Amino acid sequence: MLDRRKRAALICLVFALAIAVFTSGCQLLEKDSETETESETETETESETETESETEFETDVVYISEDVSIRIILPDSTWEVTQDIDEMRVFASGSDAMINIVHASDEDSMKNISVMESEDALKETLSGQYPEEDAFEILSFEEKSSSTVVTYEYVVQYNLSTSMWAYSVTYALLSTEGDSAYVISGTVTENDVLLLADVQEAVESFTVLDRTSIFSVLPGTVENNNTTESETETDDSEDEENEAWSEELATLTAYSSSVTLYASANVNIRQYPSTSAERIGSLAAGSQVTVTGETSQWFRVSTGSSAGYISKAYLVSTAPETTATDDSETESTESAVTSAELGSEITYGSSYTFYTTTAVNLRSQPSTSSSVTGTVAAGAAVTVTGETDNWYIVTVDGVTGYISKAYVSSTQTTATESTESTEAASSSSASSSTSTTGVVSGTITAVTSDTLLIAGDDGVTYSINYANASLNSSGLTEGLYITATIDYSQSTASGSLYATAVTGH
Repeated sequence: MLDRRKRAALICLVFALAIAVFTSGCQLLEKDSETETESETETETESETETESETEFETDVVYISEDVSIRIILPDSTWEVTQDIDEMRVFASGSDAMINIVHASDEDSMKNISVMESEDALKETLSGQYPEEDAFEILSFEEKSSSTVVTYEYVVQYNLSTSMWAYSVTYALLSTEGDSAYVISGTVTENDVLLLADVQEAVESFTVLDRTSIFSVLPGTVENNNTTESETETDDSEDEENEAWSEELATLTAYSSSVTLYASANVNIRQYPSTSAERIGSLAAGSQVTVTGETSQWFRVSTGSSAGYISKAYLVSTAPETTATDDSETESTESAVTSAELGSEITYGSSYTFYTTTAVNLRSQPSTSSSVTGTVAAGAAVTVTGETDNWYIVTVDGVTGYISKAYVSSTQTTATESTESTEAASSSSASSSTSTTGVVSGTITAVTSDTLLIAGDDGVTYSINYANASLNSSGLTEGLYITATIDYSQSTASGSLYATAVTGH
């Protein structure tokens, strides 16, 4: 009996100890869990702080030269311009990396250009500079060419024990005539493949903005010399396309003065007169555009600092009427377009002075449906601080907004007296002594039921609304010389003139 009691007491003691150990373990686990939770909270807080800090760090900083001839997209805001002249531009990110842009535009300056035109030549040159074994490795070498331009791009990795940098990237653009070139070189001082990728992407983003330069057509016309059979078929197709737009371009007639036309629907602006050419912009239905010439099937239009082409099927002489209702589908489409524009927004590292080509609205968002925050006169200087695909971010008199690229140029044009009179008459601050009527004479170039386009005697193209005008002519037709009496008090800053009388001669 006594043994059974002892055994029972012993069993109870064991159970008591087990429960005590279990309870103690649970308390320890709870404390560990609380500690981990506190640690995670601190980590999340630190992560949020880092994210806020990163938000202030700008990436994809666009550099445009002062003469608006070239552009390059630098990796981030740590890069600074240390030299900025046409022959040599230098960009540096501290001591980690550097990019040089060298421009040679004549025979003498071409003598200072050093470009390796084959992988064997590159290897031979590097071997002379770095005779040590494993001193360097050529990671890639690529050659492309067209009838006017040859490009070379090569990437080299170096042994840091024998070289002052770890990687170099060279992108060279040479004219086939051998009289001009651009050479863009990037170097990385540390064995950092991510920085190398950023530098290579920046070097490859180099763009010549001057559309008259042979180097500006590289993206759409360069072909690879080393092609496979399937690539050859693709090149043949590209040749046919290039030949087609070249033939179309040969029919180009430049106007002696520009004409304002309107998009009848949403339409793309192409780099060349071909639907297969690169899209360089777009117009929303009803938007006006300055036309400077035409081919057999396309209009040449001004897109700001360059020219583009729009099919004749989508431009008309009068602005299309807009519907009075705005349904949810239209609003949704406009919102999507605006979001896409904002998604492409890039802020420059510095500001640039551009000029308006006509009187234009300053808008709160990059969309023709957004609110107008002000108007800018033709020929006015605006401060450009960034861009989207189709709009510039500008500041005018302390107000920042968006202006379509179609109405902004890097060069200033002289405002005509008629434009100044129109703006003065339409301004609420115009003095009572300002004349509200005038006479415009010229030859009709286009006519609709209520609007005339005329080539004025002063070399300016005018859009004249004659819907309520008295007519002293048996018919208004293209080629007819007319004199129109203009009521500037009804005219607007957009350049539309209202006639009270039209006389044919």
